Amino acid sequence: MTEILDGKAIAKAINAETKLRVAKQDRPVTLAVLYDPSNDGSQLYVGMKSRQAAKLGIKTLDIPISSDATTATVIKLVEELNDDDSVTGILVQSPLAKGVKERQIFSAVAPHKDADGLGATVQGMLFGDALEDYTVAATPQGVMTLLKHYNIPLKGKNALVIGRSQLFGRPMFALLTNADATVTLAHRYTVETTLKTLLKNADVVVVGVGIPNFIQGQDLKNGATVIDVGMNVVDGKATGDVDFESAQGVASYITPVPGGVGPMTIATLLENTVTLAEQNN
Repeated sequence: MTEILDGKAIAKAINAETKLRVAKQDRPVTLAVLYDPSNDGSQLYVGMKSRQAAKLGIKTLDIPISSDATTATVIKLVEELNDDDSVTGILVQSPLAKGVKERQIFSAVAPHKDADGLGATVQGMLFGDALEDYTVAATPQGVMTLLKHYNIPLKGKNALVIGRSQLFGRPMFALLTNADATVTLAHRYTVETTLKTLLKNADVVVVGVGIPNFIQGQDLKNGATVIDVGMNVVDGKATGDVDFESAQGVASYITPVPGGVGPMTIATLLENTVTLAEQNN
């Protein structure tokens, strides 16, 4: 029997708590979002974040980055936001224009304003399992919250992360490692036969490669926990990187798409934002 992990319900509870925390702040909580307005996906995500933020009492400052922007001009903008006391947190919505080196932009964000935990400083703290407070990228942190809510054990388990992006795969690897799982990081260049072997041995699979139905139920170890971070559109419908139907009955736990990791990402981002407000105040 496969249990479906209800990210929507957990995100609702997180949002309710975030709203209470925002109301206790002495000054407005404001999230600045840099994004590429020509990217339809970014437009969609930024709109969703802004609407949810408004419901929680968080102000958003959506800043479009033009297609002819350079790394230097965006860094200058980020530095201005770093110095602006009215801005609580900063989010760089990937992808930006091709001419912009995103990793430099991520790291230009001051650590005390890094709402999505993508800068080199906070990611270094994550990989070092630092004792100090620091933010973590919203998607992998949301995944960890899901696993914790359902009491899914990680200590000593074989975990497989498929995808090595700075936004998802790398911080996901670090979080699972810090939770005492034995973690393997696979990616687009992992040989198919190797990936199949890894999948058959993985107690926990977290995948985010952007390929519809990339993983089939027959690829999985019986009883595996499957976290689908993928968000694709097939025939007008949202679908993940895992073939949900074939995975049911094989996996012990699985996230649906939509309604799994997606709501957790936004809820975690806004939770991070109010946490920064509390720390900075």
